[in-house]
Amino acid sequence: MSKVYLVASLTPKNGLESEMESLLRGMCDPSRSETGCVFYSLFKNSDGFHFIECWKSENDLDLHRETPHYKNFKEKIADLLEVPPNVLKLEDVNIDLE
Repeated sequence: MSKVYLVASLTPKNGLESEMESLLRGMCDPSRSETGCVFYSLFKNSDGFHFIECWKSENDLDLHRETPHYKNFKEKIADLLEVPPNVLKLEDVNIDLE
């Protein structure tokens, strides 16, 4: 079973940066507490916000997407986005996190 890595970039509408940051910060602790989460980190730069995530398996990622905090996020995020999120699913080639 291989790990699943995601990089998700989200660009807020002008003036909604603080609201988006609050919503995204609210995802961190509950996501990190999920059994299948290896890491879940939020970053920001001049382009917006970026999640870098690792899940133990595709099934764990699917379970994450069924949690109340993820469903709340999905319900609210669309109104805050300038453009659709850019989500990259990555496969490790040479990484040692263990």
